[in-house]
Amino acid sequence: MDRALGMACDIPRADYSDGRTERDSHYPPSLTGMRGSGYTRAYCPGHALRNGHLTDNLPQAQQVDQTYDLIVVGGGISGLSAAWFYRRKYGKDARILVLDNHDDFGGHAKRNEFTHNGDTRIANGGTFNLYSPQTEAQNLIFDVCGIDVEKLAKTTVSRRFYEQMGMGQAVFFDRQTFGQDVLLKDPAPWTDFTFLYDPTTPPDSAARWERFMRDAPLPERAKRDLFRLYHDRTDYLPGLSPDEKLKKLALMSYRDYLLDVVGCDPMVCTYLRDRSFGSGRGLDATTALAAHQRFSFPGFDGLGLPEARPHGHGGAEYHFPEGNATIPRMIVRDLIPGALECDGLSDALVRRVNYDLLDHERNNVRIRLNSTAINVRNQEDGVTVSYIRDGDLFSVRARSCVLACWFHVIPYLCPDMPPEQRDALHYNVHTPNLWVNVWLRNWKAFQKAGACLMNAPGSYYASIILEPPVSVGGYQHSASPDQPAHVSLLRGYGAPGLPIKDQFRAGRIDMYETSFETYERELRMQFNAALGPYGFDAAHDILGITVNRWGHGYSYWYSSLFDDFLRNGSEPPHLRARRKFGRITIANTDSGGTDSTALAIDMAWRAINEIEEAKGTMP
Repeated sequence: MDRALGMACDIPRADYSDGRTERDSHYPPSLTGMRGSGYTRAYCPGHALRNGHLTDNLPQAQQVDQTYDLIVVGGGISGLSAAWFYRRKYGKDARILVLDNHDDFGGHAKRNEFTHNGDTRIANGGTFNLYSPQTEAQNLIFDVCGIDVEKLAKTTVSRRFYEQMGMGQAVFFDRQTFGQDVLLKDPAPWTDFTFLYDPTTPPDSAARWERFMRDAPLPERAKRDLFRLYHDRTDYLPGLSPDEKLKKLALMSYRDYLLDVVGCDPMVCTYLRDRSFGSGRGLDATTALAAHQRFSFPGFDGLGLPEARPHGHGGAEYHFPEGNATIPRMIVRDLIPGALECDGLSDALVRRVNYDLLDHERNNVRIRLNSTAINVRNQEDGVTVSYIRDGDLFSVRARSCVLACWFHVIPYLCPDMPPEQRDALHYNVHTPNLWVNVWLRNWKAFQKAGACLMNAPGSYYASIILEPPVSVGGYQHSASPDQPAHVSLLRGYGAPGLPIKDQFRAGRIDMYETSFETYERELRMQFNAALGPYGFDAAHDILGITVNRWGHGYSYWYSSLFDDFLRNGSEPPHLRARRKFGRITIANTDSGGTDSTALAIDMAWRAINEIEEAKGTMP
C-alpha cells in the first residue's frame, strides 16, 4: 500500500528530527520535513532547561565583549516589533540584539517555500489572519509595509476566483468514521477565510441540502437535526431575557447545548466537531456563547440575541500569500540594511532574505538565530543574558531587556522573579497547532470535485484548504488547475472530558511523538480517499511536504468554562504575569490575554514604553 501511496517517491524530505537538509540548508524558508517549532534543535535546549538538566555539562560562559542598549529574547513578531519601537524611540544608533532559538525569525509567522521547475510557491507556515488594526500595530504595519490593510484586501484578493470555477466548500466523510468515503458540497458553508467566497446560503442551497439529506452517511435523525439547526427558528431557551440567555450560554459548552438543550443526535456533534479546531478547542471546550458570537455556529437564530458576526465573514481581513510572515520580513528589512533588497511590498514576496547579514557586526541591530536564552538576570546597572548556541554558553549585557518569548518559559529564565508573578506566568498553557503544507503538481482534482476547502470530520486532518487566490506585486497565485499550487492541512487535537489545559498537554505529546512518516502516510491516504475519484494520485501529484508543528501554538484565551476569575471578578492572570521586573519588561501575545498579530505588536509597544531610559554608559 505504501508504494501505491507514494511513500517511496523521491521528494525532498528533511532530517525528520533535526529539521535540516543538505538542500539549501542556509535558507530556512525552503526547508521541508519537520518545521515550525517542532524540530529538536529548536526545542531541546528549552525542554532541558525546564527539566533541570541543561546546566549539567555546559562549558564556562564566554563573555560577549559588545554591550547593548537592548536585548530582546524572542525573534517573533512581538520581539522584532519591540526592536523596531525601541529604535524609533531612542534613535538609529541604538544597539539592539535579538536572540531566537529557531533557525529562522518570525516566531509563528513563518514563511514556507517550494520550487519546482523554476516556479517558486510560497505559503504561511503559521499565523495568517491579519485584521485591520486601529492601534500601534496599524502604524508599524503601515510604516514597514507601506500598506493599508483594508485597501490591500480590496486590490489583491480574487475573492470570487474559486466560485467562478464552480468550486466552494465541501465535506468529506471518511470510511473509518462514517462507513464510506463520500465527498459532498457543504450545504451550509462556513469559513474563517475571507478569500473563499461561498455564502452561507449559496444559489444552489436547495440542491446541496437535497443531496446532503440523500447521500450523507449519517443517521436519518442526525440529518434532520442538522437541517433543523440551520433552518429552524425555535427559541431553545424560552422564558429568559436576552441577557439571561447570554449568561447561560457562557456557562455551558456548545456540545452540551446541542445535546441537552437542542436535543440533537450525538452524530451532529461528530459532524460539527472539527469546525472549532481552528481555535484549538473542540465542541466540549467551546462555550455555547463563543459558538454563537465568535464562530457563528448554528442553533441560535431563534433565541432573539444580538446579531453575531455574520456567517462566512470571519476575522481574516487579509491573508498574504506567505501569511503574516510578510510583517517580520519587512521589519527586518527596515532594521538591517541589505537584509531584504526590494523596492517595497511590490517585489518583497519574490525576494529572499540574506541570512548572512542578520548578525553582521556592522549592524546596530543584530538578530542571532539558533540561540536559546537560559538565564536573564537583573544587575545594578543593567541586565545579563546567558544563552546557548551550538553547544557553547555565552553571556551578554545590556541596559534593558524585553522578554518576547512564551510566558511559561520566563520563570525558568528569571528564577528570582516573585512567586506570585511566576505562578501567573505558568497559568498560560498554549494550544498545540499542526499546519501542514503539501506542494502539488497541479490541482485538477480539486476543480473536478468542485472543492477549494474541505471539512473532514473524523479524518486525521480536519481541514484541507487550497491556496488563497492572492497576488501581491511580482507574486501571482496559481491561476490554472494545471499549474503547481499548495494545499494546507490542519489537524485538531482534543481529548473530550479532560480540563482544557490537560487537553492541550495531551495534544502536544501526541504531536511530538508522531513521526513524519505518519503525518505523510495519513495525508496521502486522505487525499486519495477524498479526491481519488476525481483523478488525484498521491504517488504522482505530491511534490513535497512541510510539516509545521507548533507544540506551543495559540496563546491561551480565557473561557468561562474553565477560568474562575471570570466569574468572581478577580484580576486576570496575564496582568500580574507581565509586570515589569527590574530592567526586564515583557511583550508577546500572552501578555495581552489572547492571540492576534496586532496584539503581539501592541504588547511590544507597551513593553518598550515601560523601559526607563538608562543614563550613562555600561562598563
